[in-house]
Amino acid sequence: MKRVLHIARIVLRRARDLFPLTLLGLAIGGGSALALFHYGLDRIDLVLLVVGVVGLGLVSVCTLLTLVVTLVMWLKLRRMPEAPLVNLECGFPRRTGFSVGSPWFVPFVRVGWTWISPEARVRHHRRGLRVDEEVIATRRTLRDNIVRCLEVSDSFGLTRVSFRITEPRPLRFVPSHGALRQMHVIRSMAAGEELPHPDGPAEGERADIRRYVAGDPVRYILWKVFARTREVVVRTPERAIGPVHQTVAYLVTGEGDEPAAGAARVAVESGALGGGWVLGADGAEGHVSSSHEALDLLARSGDAPPGEGGVGLADFLRTATPGGRGRALVFVPARPGPWLDRVLATVGASRGTLPAVEFIVCADGVNRSPGPRAIRRFALRSDEPFDPRRGIGPTSASDLAQVCKKLAATRAGVLVLDRVEGRVYSQAHQKSLEAA
Repeated sequence: MKRVLHIARIVLRRARDLFPLTLLGLAIGGGSALALFHYGLDRIDLVLLVVGVVGLGLVSVCTLLTLVVTLVMWLKLRRMPEAPLVNLECGFPRRTGFSVGSPWFVPFVRVGWTWISPEARVRHHRRGLRVDEEVIATRRTLRDNIVRCLEVSDSFGLTRVSFRITEPRPLRFVPSHGALRQMHVIRSMAAGEELPHPDGPAEGERADIRRYVAGDPVRYILWKVFARTREVVVRTPERAIGPVHQTVAYLVTGEGDEPAAGAARVAVESGALGGGWVLGADGAEGHVSSSHEALDLLARSGDAPPGEGGVGLADFLRTATPGGRGRALVFVPARPGPWLDRVLATVGASRGTLPAVEFIVCADGVNRSPGPRAIRRFALRSDEPFDPRRGIGPTSASDLAQVCKKLAATRAGVLVLDRVEGRVYSQAHQKSLEAA
């Protein structure tokens, strides 16, 4: 039944696109026909007779011109040669080289087009007798063709015909780095080698401290520190550590994951992951270890199904870090979603068998004000183009606090990264955001 409804919707949409008259054209055509035949001819009303003739004539001429231009455009663009790669960064405009001849010889007719696949905003620039295309990518992707919807209409808004054209052209939209230029990631650490016995645990006296997490023994709480700073911390075993020369990173996809993808790109290009790094992402099989392959992987992750974020994290940690040594950086969105429960289950089930995980929660600013009501949200809605300095929009403080709180419950390190400001917030900043 669902398949039948889907096919019916496609057929109705195609029929609507090919039907030449708009609602305004139907209204004017119907009213003109009524004025001409009922009042003009039957009742000999000369005024309405002239009005009916002019209205029907205008609608007929616009319909004929629109259909002729549509047929000419379809014959010219139905078979397009393969063009070179389009490599764009999300949020920045660039001309693709695609252009359409303006029908200057046909009055009252306009030609425009939009992108159906992939997602992009299109701007038109007139150059002599041609119209050039400029696009702004809104989401990272990796595709083999471009699907456009070409629309032919008249200046009065009476007729409109649209059809789809496919251009065989490879393209890659990479995530924007925003205000991030570099990222300082602490080199990962693992168990040291100078132990009394090689099979002994990499633990010593309880000399280190960390923040209290539900389930920690009360006897390990440092009450003097709590009395002085009002922060609950516990004693933890001191670990013998040594630097690990390989860092692995993984991108979890979900709602609002563009900042996370941009941060992962900066980490790769700036060398923040050190030497011998590997990168994985949802929506892409395996992992990569070169900058060029990393850009392709990040672009491909934009096409991952929205409800399958975090599905490949467990397999990546097992295959990318044999033996479970080292540290893994996981870039996650700042908005909760289905990915959060999967990531929590993966980290909880892999404790002691997979490498220690550090989370980098990425956002495009934080909105501390309460969300507007429906009327205000509708009134303040804006259709302005994507601005990489603003990103995809700020994350609410409540969503960010929810994500950080659940991730911190796994006893993993959590950092908050703002792509718009280009800053990394520490745990003290996180507490202030939670209190906001």
